[in-house]
Amino acid sequence: MGSGALNLEEEMQAKWEEKKRELEEEIHIALVGQPGAGKSSLINKLIGRKLFETGVHTDTTVDMQEAAFGTLRIHDLPGYGTARFPVEQWVETFHPEQYDLYLFVFEGKLHDSDAVLFSYLKQWRDEREHPFFVVRNKKDQIWDEEKPKETLMSEIAKEVREKLGEPDAAVQFVSCRTGEGIKELKQAIFAADVLGVKRSKLRAEFQATSMEDLAYKKQHSIKAVNTYAWLGAANAVNPVPGLDVTLDVGMFYKLLSEIRRIFGITDDMAQTLERYKVLAPIGQRVFAYATQEGVVMMVQKLAGQFAGKEIAKYIPFVGQAAAAATGYMMIQKIGEKYVDDCHTIAQEVLRGVLKK
Repeated sequence: MGSGALNLEEEMQAKWEEKKRELEEEIHIALVGQPGAGKSSLINKLIGRKLFETGVHTDTTVDMQEAAFGTLRIHDLPGYGTARFPVEQWVETFHPEQYDLYLFVFEGKLHDSDAVLFSYLKQWRDEREHPFFVVRNKKDQIWDEEKPKETLMSEIAKEVREKLGEPDAAVQFVSCRTGEGIKELKQAIFAADVLGVKRSKLRAEFQATSMEDLAYKKQHSIKAVNTYAWLGAANAVNPVPGLDVTLDVGMFYKLLSEIRRIFGITDDMAQTLERYKVLAPIGQRVFAYATQEGVVMMVQKLAGQFAGKEIAKYIPFVGQAAAAATGYMMIQKIGEKYVDDCHTIAQEVLRGVLKK
């Protein structure tokens, strides 16, 4: 094999590893703040899944709780400013500086320990480009018979800014019970320039609350399809049984599972979809790929549609076998159609036509 071929092979391997790292890159979110302020409820609301149990809190919790959702890793940190965990000791114990972003959640008066934590959050934002967001939860419970709600909110924001030492700092007021302010909080997070490429994954993983959110999820998913198609063809070493096609079935199955997750489509929706005449065929197509065995069966069924001498013109690299080329096209075309179907179902859920 000539040096040119070796260089191409090495270049492709490096590209494959780069794309794979990009797909697998995780986003670490730290939940910090006051016990009982609704940190678990907030992240559950943002994602649209029950990752953490709610309604259980204590000032004596000393362990961190963790949960995973797609590429998100959520870290619910215990309280600080206690006899066991002065803020400095809390930082040394849990190393919160490693996380990508922080949600500071509170509902009552701020304390001196909060001001100390704010100094750390500002340091990590400025030095490590890890943004933080101050969230006043339970907005629906802000009330005083002698003052209008707007005045009370202004006073709360003023206290936060004094503790932060930043007169223009944003304070996000939300209610996990009513959903008020959640959209604005998401927009503030998505607008954080320091998140870079991770912003795209956050928008994909957070629950859609508008058609605009769904359109972004569709765009993100199409990009993922193209990346998986490239990876699957470049890495495929085993032919699909009975066909002259090579593709990484495990990777293809992972892609389709990821698309369902991004659009909030869960297994328990399969029977619900059957009750809707227009949506039933779409649901059948989506859930036909819900198992790895189902993916193999559908690939075997559809492979003939992608065979042909002209297929090579679609391949973004040179010198791949025709079987791998067919695998590339199958992942891309089936994947794009799968995104369309999942997007359609998610739109009906958002409209309220289809109940999850």
